[in-house]
Amino acid sequence: MVKSTVRFPESVVAEIESLVEDGQFESKSEFYRFSSDYVLAELLEEYEPETIDYEAIKSEVMPEAERELGADRDADHPPFFESVSFVRKLALRGKFDDAEDFIDHQYVPSDRHAVVLEELLRLYRADAAASRRPAAPEPESPSVDHDE
Repeated sequence: MVKSTVRFPESVVAEIESLVEDGQFESKSEFYRFSSDYVLAELLEEYEPETIDYEAIKSEVMPEAERELGADRDADHPPFFESVSFVRKLALRGKFDDAEDFIDHQYVPSDRHAVVLEELLRLYRADAAASRRPAAPEPESPSVDHDE
């Protein structure tokens, strides 16, 4: 291993030390190694974490909801922008239920892409509802009599 010195703010080190004291990590070094591996694995598809017991540490310290949210790119659903296009097409045709079914069947509810697609669908629904409302009548201008 290579030794590397990094400076951190005192508040960051204090938080890391509290995690070690709570037993979530064996040492500050384990925390730093795991954190670095975790970020690199999230950013680089080809990166393989090298921290000993990486998966065991990850399953212990990462909340389940966070793992689900971060797992979008590995999920078995269409690419996000294709989903946006498909939901948009259905919404523009007034097929809101079909768009909702698509989202429900392609994504888990906690997936951040599902949340964005649901919000997009909500906006299209609101726009469609607004366009179906009858227009408010124009207020009549007071007539002015010029014969006085």
